[in-house]
Amino acid sequence: MLDEQQIQILPEFIANQIAAGEVVQRPESVVKELVENSIDANATDIAVLIRQSGKQLIHIVDNGSGMSKPDVLVALKRHATSKIKTADDLHKIQTLGFRGEALASIASVANVEIRTTQQGAQHGWKLLAEPLKPEVLEPVQQEQGTQIFIRNLFYNIPARKKFLRSDITEFRHISDTMMKFALSHPTLHFTFHDGDSLIFDVKPDSLQNRIQQLFGDEVARSLVSVDYQDETVKIIGYVGKPNIARTTRASQFLFMNHRPIASKSLAHAIYQSYEHLIDKSQHPFFVLNIILDPTKVDVNVHPQKTEVKFEDERGMYASMQNAVMMALRSESLIPDIRFREQTATNPFEKLQYGKSDAQDVMMVNTLTGEIIDRKPSQNQVFTGSSHSGGGGMSYPKVQSQGLSPNTQQFDKTTAWNPSQMSAFDALFSQTEQPPQQQTQAQNVPERLIWQMHNKYIFIQTEDGLLIVDQHIAHERILYEKALRAMNEQYPYSQKLLFPVGIDVTPTEMVLYKELKDDLLQLGYTTSETSPAHIEITGVPLDIHAGEEASSLHEILEQYAEYQTVRPAESRDNLAASFGCRAAIKAGHKLNVPEMNVLMDDLFKCTTPEVCPHGRPVMIKFELKEFDRRFGRTS
Repeated sequence: MLDEQQIQILPEFIANQIAAGEVVQRPESVVKELVENSIDANATDIAVLIRQSGKQLIHIVDNGSGMSKPDVLVALKRHATSKIKTADDLHKIQTLGFRGEALASIASVANVEIRTTQQGAQHGWKLLAEPLKPEVLEPVQQEQGTQIFIRNLFYNIPARKKFLRSDITEFRHISDTMMKFALSHPTLHFTFHDGDSLIFDVKPDSLQNRIQQLFGDEVARSLVSVDYQDETVKIIGYVGKPNIARTTRASQFLFMNHRPIASKSLAHAIYQSYEHLIDKSQHPFFVLNIILDPTKVDVNVHPQKTEVKFEDERGMYASMQNAVMMALRSESLIPDIRFREQTATNPFEKLQYGKSDAQDVMMVNTLTGEIIDRKPSQNQVFTGSSHSGGGGMSYPKVQSQGLSPNTQQFDKTTAWNPSQMSAFDALFSQTEQPPQQQTQAQNVPERLIWQMHNKYIFIQTEDGLLIVDQHIAHERILYEKALRAMNEQYPYSQKLLFPVGIDVTPTEMVLYKELKDDLLQLGYTTSETSPAHIEITGVPLDIHAGEEASSLHEILEQYAEYQTVRPAESRDNLAASFGCRAAIKAGHKLNVPEMNVLMDDLFKCTTPEVCPHGRPVMIKFELKEFDRRFGRTS
C-alpha cells in the first residue's frame, strides 16, 4: 500500500470537461467564444442563429479566412491556438481569443460540426465530433469562411443542463453579448436570429448610427460624443445626456481595444462625471472604447476575459473621468421637464375684495378662472378616522394635524381640498389657519403623522411610534394591485388621449412579446409598429402623465433582472417589477392627505409588513422602549 500510486494524470476528455466548467458556463459562453473566433479570423460578415436559447442549436456563419485540413484536425485539441506562439505574445495580446481552450471545452459537452473553406481552395472540410467518439473528417463544398454547429449543449452532463435558467433568461444573456459585439465592432455586419425570428440585422456603419439602429431615435438624439486622448490612452465613443439615464445598468457598454470589459473603477469614474446631473438612483447611458497599448494591460486575469488589470489603475481612472467630464461640459445639458399636471406659471393670485380686512381675501386660479373662497362653508366638519386593513393588522389612528398647523387633514365633506390647502399655505404663510379649522381642531383627538427627509413617514400610535418607508410601502401596494389586475381580470387601465411611441432594444422586444398578454392585464395597451418600436395607447392607473414610455422601459429591464436573480413565476416577477418602478421614490415630498391615503392603501394589503422582495416596510417602536432608553420608570 505504501508504494501504491495515488496521483493520476487525468484523461484529456475529463480535463476538457473540467475546463468547460470555467469556459462554457451557459449557451451565451459558446456564442461569445465562437463569434470571437470569427472576428479574429478577419470576418466582415457574421451570422448567429440559435434555437431554444442555444440549448438545442447554436449556428455561427462567417466569411473569415477559414481553416486548412491540418488546422481542422487540430482545432478541437486542448490548447490549440493560432494566436499565441511565444511567451512574449502573451504580454501583448491583440486578439479576442487566445487560450485555445474554447473549442476543446465545447466539444466535450456538445455535438460539434465544423465546415470551413479557405480562399482559393477547391473544396473545404467538414469535421464531425461527438464526445467519446472518433472524429469524422470529409470534404465539403461551401463558400470561403467557417460554419460551426453546436447541437444539444450539455446533453452528456445532465446536472449542468438542469441548472440552466429559463429560455428567456438564457436568451437575454446571448442577446446582451450580441449587442456588445455589434457595438464594439460597428464596421462589421452582424445578423442575429432566434429560431425563425430576426432579432437584428445591422450593416457596417458609424458607431453613432449603430447605436441608433439598436436603441432607436430617442437615444441617438441624446448622445454626447467622447473623443479624448492623452499620452497613454485614447477614449472614444458616446455618453448619454441626463434625460436618457435609466434605472438599471442595462445600457452601459465599456470596451478595451474592442474587447468587452467590466471595471468597477472606470464605471465609478463615469458616474462621478454625472454627480450633479442625475439622481443617485439613475444610471447613465454610455458606449465607450478604450484604445490602449496591449503591453499596458493584462487581459489574462479571468477565464471569461471580462476583467482586465491596467498597469496604471489611477491614471486610467483620471483619464476616464476627464474624458466624460470634458464631453458633458461641451454640451448644453438642459434636461426635459415633464409636468404631471397642467399648471400655470402663477397659478394663484390674491384678490382683496374688502378694504384692509385680512379675512376678505380670496384666491383665483389664473389657469381656470376658478375663485377659491378662503372662507369655508358653514356646514364644514373636521373629523378624524380609524381604519383596518385587509391584512389583519390594525391601522393606527392617524394624527389629523401635522407638524405644521397649516397641514391639517380635512374630511371629504369639507370645502377645502388638498390643492386648496397647498395654495392657502403658499399664500397666507405658516402662521394663519382657516377660521373653521381654528375652532374645530381643538376638539379633535390628535394623532400625528409626518414625513422625515422626504423618505420616511412617522405615525404616532397609541402605544408608540410607527416608521414607514414610503417607497417600499407604495411598492407593496402596487405589487398587490398588479397581481390582482392580472389574476382576477381587475380593470386597472387608463386610455391615453394620444399614443406614445417607444424604441426598444432586441432583448426588450423579446421580453415584451413574452409578457404582452400579462402587460395587457396589467393595464398596458400596446402594439408593435416595427421590430424595434412599440406604441402605447393605455397604461395602468398609477402611471403618471409623461412617464408612459419610461415606465414600460423600466419594467422590462427590471423584469429581466428579476428573472435572473429571483426564482418566481413570471406574473409575480412582472408585478414586482411594476411595483418597484412605479412606486414613489425616496425624496418625493408628500403632504398629510397623501400620506394618509398611502397608509390606508398599505393596511388594505394582504401582507403590509414586507415588500415583494422581503424587505421590511415598517418598524415599530413601543413607548416603553423610549421610556427605558431615557431612564423613565413610569
